[in-house]
Amino acid sequence: MNNKEIYTAEMVGGTHGLTCIFPRLRDIVDYEEQRRVPEQGYPRFIPHPFVVAVQEKHRKDGYEVIAIQTPEAASFVHANYFDSETRDNSEVQSFEKSGNRYGLINVRPEYAKSARDSVTNAGVILNSRKAQRILGNRFPEEKTDELPTLLSQLERGSDPELTFLYTSGMAAIFSAIDGCLRKGTGALVVGNTYVDTRKIFQKLPERFSFKPTIFRKNESEIDIPDTISVVFLEIPTNPLLEVVDLKSLIRQAHKKGAVVIVDSTIATPFHFSPFDFDADIIIHSTSKALSGKNDHIGGVLFVNPHTPELAQKIVHWPFELDVDERIVLAENLKTFRGRIQKMEANAEKIVEYLRHNAHVSKVYYPNGLKHGNGHVMSFELQDDNYKVAEIFYDNCTIPIKGPSMGFHNTMLMPYSLITHYHDNNVTLADMGLKRYLMRLSAGTEDPDAIIRDLASGFSAIAAQKSRIQDCL
Repeated sequence: MNNKEIYTAEMVGGTHGLTCIFPRLRDIVDYEEQRRVPEQGYPRFIPHPFVVAVQEKHRKDGYEVIAIQTPEAASFVHANYFDSETRDNSEVQSFEKSGNRYGLINVRPEYAKSARDSVTNAGVILNSRKAQRILGNRFPEEKTDELPTLLSQLERGSDPELTFLYTSGMAAIFSAIDGCLRKGTGALVVGNTYVDTRKIFQKLPERFSFKPTIFRKNESEIDIPDTISVVFLEIPTNPLLEVVDLKSLIRQAHKKGAVVIVDSTIATPFHFSPFDFDADIIIHSTSKALSGKNDHIGGVLFVNPHTPELAQKIVHWPFELDVDERIVLAENLKTFRGRIQKMEANAEKIVEYLRHNAHVSKVYYPNGLKHGNGHVMSFELQDDNYKVAEIFYDNCTIPIKGPSMGFHNTMLMPYSLITHYHDNNVTLADMGLKRYLMRLSAGTEDPDAIIRDLASGFSAIAAQKSRIQDCL
């Protein structure tokens, strides 16, 4: 859509913030329909202004430009993830400026959406701190190796030598799946997953000789076919926050020779330890609760020391985390334990409030984690329609309304509307999702203040219903 309005949104996290605030539900609809788009937002979907400036410097007649974190990542995704037509109508270039190596993909305009979707899904777009260095002709800091040790100290049972840092959580997931899926076999995904993870599992079989991915709901008995080489799940699942019987699942998977990959981002290392159950690989988006400041984008992948040979199958170096992002994450990790404990304690109180709220039909909150039940919850409104959702959302006084989670302040997100806007009701029902499902990531504020902010939205629903009754 060429006539879309670009506007300046309020950002959470400062210059390199990840989340733009959508104060009204209509703002999300306008964004999804590309009528009104913020100039900065979650970096995988809305390139940072610094990244846009780098792309503009390299603009080439007849092409659109996509800046990629490294030349190797650009080449890898271009060769292994683009469909053949998009690949034939695009080219990869390598650049270095002031010690900053990066890649460009030049693509014909009619194939630009396909290319951008693949780059977004693989999580390899140039990050804003590296783009800032490129624009300012600034050399990167010298790389240090403290971060794998810091993260390994949090994730019980891991080894710093088998801890790998990625440019994003999605890059870590993409790399693990691509490396562990065997030709002629397929993957089994258990429970709901983040929408972009689901897309990887749908796209890879279309590109290569993998069998179609099997998507299964979380059930007490899960049959794993002999053709499965990868089992993937989130602990807890996103956004319905189920906790799969990991012990039973892993036992069955290993009998079939399948690799088990667990995305434990929502649980965090504080609340759950998948290696306790012999998971093969653990992944976290370090952008979320591990960072807690909403000003860092990255991912971490842990290989179980009992299966170190898996590290040889996973392509890591093209997707390695930038040095400036390492510095920021290392600093942010210093407050992780205190933050996550306070967030979890607040979440327990908020869940109790929601469960006794007449305007809420169902609350989703994990049950079965090791230390508390986490900082994230989801809930359905009694009336799952746009009008009621708009009244609640627009009048709720929680200051941060938009995508992402794990920030040290509370974040409210209309999950399905943002992540599944273009899916029909049948697809949503198959995933067990209501269209106006709300997800809340509890922060470290006074829990009573968070509850008052939520109450303002529910009070608006009650007031509207009262006005309707008066008119009858």
